Amino acid sequence: MSNPKPAEFSPASSRISPTASPRLAALAEAVLIGGAKARSSLRRRLDGELVAKAQRDYQTEIDIAVEQIIVDEVNRSFPSYAIKGEEAVGNRNAKDGVPVIYIDPIDGTTNFAWGIPHFGMTISIVEGAEIVAGVVYDAMLDELFSAELGGGSYLNGERIGCVSSKGIEDVLVGAGLPIPGQLKAVPEDVYFNALKRLMATTAGVRRLGSAALSIAYVACGRLDGFFEDGLSMHDYGASALLVHEAGGVVSAFNGGPVTSNGDILAGNRVLHPWLVEGFQA
Repeated sequence: MSNPKPAEFSPASSRISPTASPRLAALAEAVLIGGAKARSSLRRRLDGELVAKAQRDYQTEIDIAVEQIIVDEVNRSFPSYAIKGEEAVGNRNAKDGVPVIYIDPIDGTTNFAWGIPHFGMTISIVEGAEIVAGVVYDAMLDELFSAELGGGSYLNGERIGCVSSKGIEDVLVGAGLPIPGQLKAVPEDVYFNALKRLMATTAGVRRLGSAALSIAYVACGRLDGFFEDGLSMHDYGASALLVHEAGGVVSAFNGGPVTSNGDILAGNRVLHPWLVEGFQA
């Protein structure tokens, strides 16, 4: 893949599917504009610059600023849609049946707050109970992931797909390391036994700090699988669509539909059943 031009010089339309809808193009444009703000603002935050929304759950002034930028952009394209942003900037309800836009301005705020250049920003559109369009942007690497239901998954305009390895010992799997109180779907011993199984069997386990980017990495083959508990639609919506459109599987830990607990298990079709087995108590 050739090196992309910086986002500010590369129009969104050239970095998504050539058959993408105007709706997906609008999401891509919004996330690129928000990403420019986040990229220029990366530095280590000091204690007085952090707001703790909950224990070990941080917010910076840039989370709010980027979400405001994205909200302003999507308002122009989707004035009647409901908006649910993680920071609740410009949130609004709408009538039943109206599409909902989910925004996470910085997924991986802890990384961002410590000046670590690995975080994502995501926007997804949900109609009914179905994720129909989404974008995930790595502002530091200038990588734009995008997907539309039935339209495939793309990275900077090139089609991507999940990759299947020959054996379990040749897979690289991402996983969340939960903070206290994060685990909701399974007991601690079940979750940590699943982690131990990965460490004892696979080529390695990675905790990158952004669930949105880690799941997107499954879609393009950089990771073979990923799991984490306690995620929200803001975190995983667009990335789950990316994996689905890339030929992979996203489920709850038990292999069924994702639940309100936010237990996400993503993988290529060969690895996914084996990952599910790891959560059978």
